[in-house]
Amino acid sequence: MIGEHSILASSASGIWGKPNGCTGYVSMAQQCPELGDDQDAKEGSATHDIGSELIDYAARGVNSTTAEEYIGEEASTGVIYNEERIDAAKIYADDVANIMRSVAVFGGPNFGNEERVECPSIHPRAFGTTDQFIYHDRSDGGDLYLWDFKYGHEFVEVFENWQLTNYTSGIIEDRANIRNWIPSKVKVHFRIVQPRAFHKDGPIREWVTTLDVILKNIDILRVNAAISLSDKATLRTGSHCKHCQARIACPPALEAGLGMFECTGKPVPVDLSPQALGVQYALIERCYEQIKSLRTGFNEQVKSLARKGVNTPGWLIEQGYGNEKWAKPVSEVIALGNIFKIDLKKPDEAITPVQARNKGIDDAVIKEYSTKPKTSIKVVRDDGTKLKLIFGDK
Repeated sequence: MIGEHSILASSASGIWGKPNGCTGYVSMAQQCPELGDDQDAKEGSATHDIGSELIDYAARGVNSTTAEEYIGEEASTGVIYNEERIDAAKIYADDVANIMRSVAVFGGPNFGNEERVECPSIHPRAFGTTDQFIYHDRSDGGDLYLWDFKYGHEFVEVFENWQLTNYTSGIIEDRANIRNWIPSKVKVHFRIVQPRAFHKDGPIREWVTTLDVILKNIDILRVNAAISLSDKATLRTGSHCKHCQARIACPPALEAGLGMFECTGKPVPVDLSPQALGVQYALIERCYEQIKSLRTGFNEQVKSLARKGVNTPGWLIEQGYGNEKWAKPVSEVIALGNIFKIDLKKPDEAITPVQARNKGIDDAVIKEYSTKPKTSIKVVRDDGTKLKLIFGDK
């Protein structure tokens, strides 16, 4: 949903709020606001709108609109709904509906669909809009479920998710029935839904902990929020620079990114020890990500100036186009083919396992009839998260 944003943006909690985060981001973001014309953001917002509507239908016991009725319609952001966006929204909405029915919470103060929450325990100026939360009272405590629905391809970590931690602070602050429980008796369920991230654990990932663990992280957010709005705020480069709109004006980011060129001409040692290889590979990965983030930032600035009629010497913009797709319902396309006596139907084929699961076939049965083919081995970043999970660290 497009709307008002807090100066201490919940969506950027992983930048300014986490340990060793970039507290200087908050003031820099005010100086370099988002350009507001990002196509990915428009697609994500449109898909969120459908997901929210489907959840509302489920909460009221109304049969949801079929995907076919949405396809071809235009969202408020100008995005045209296609089957991929509708399927993604249904995966998210169905997950919420399943939890909703299992705990029998369909509305009221313990149910929030795209609801704004104030977060005064972090800072008086902190607030945000949750995708969805549900709280279920139990005789021995309670269960707080929070969802973050991401339409993009980039993986979002559910473990100690700082955005959902931010929202948790606001929810418990406003609801006495949660505050009155012993924190160790309240289970907190963070659920990330990413239909297009293609993670080995599937489109829905969950981290379950207890409220006392979350309260410790809320304390970290509170401290960093105060620092972010003070003269003690500092700029710190890292993986978060990739999504920072201020990276094109941030001195440490520019210094780090442009300084990477110095290493490109140096020879690479052949006989590295495993320890040295790990260090060198980490440096190269950091170089690569930093240069990519700067390229993206400057690219957007060139496009923004061009739209205002300002020329950037040596560069121009032109309209790009994706693969051609039908903008009409399948039935109309087939009818068009019939007019010309051309068969436009696909050969008989089964729908995908995800679509079959969405139609109600049990997941255990799906797994018996489906497979996930192995792809090439890839190198992934190790930040210690997996070790903490393996050894039972909440």
